[in-house]
Amino acid sequence: MAESKANWDQVGEDFKALGRQVKQHYDERPRPERDRGVAPEDRRKVDEALEKLRDALEQAFSALGDAVRDPQVGAQTKKAAGSLSDALTATFDEASERFRKK
Repeated sequence: MAESKANWDQVGEDFKALGRQVKQHYDERPRPERDRGVAPEDRRKVDEALEKLRDALEQAFSALGDAVRDPQVGAQTKKAAGSLSDALTATFDEASERFRKK
């Protein structure tokens, strides 16, 4: 569990870093839209949308990190993985049986 927590924490940190890099590139890019008469209000709307996206990503990865640390989520994950394993095993057993009969 500690390894998976560390891995998910790293995923969150990597996406935060990616978000910062994308924002930096966005902020530094030339603004040809100014030459085409784009209103400052439109620019502000784009900046707000990007900020909301960054915040949403941070919240999503924080929630994922919290979920990974929750013992109930761990138990449900094991249960879901077991169900998936059982379903795959049964499916492959049935397919195997069909091939043997042919």
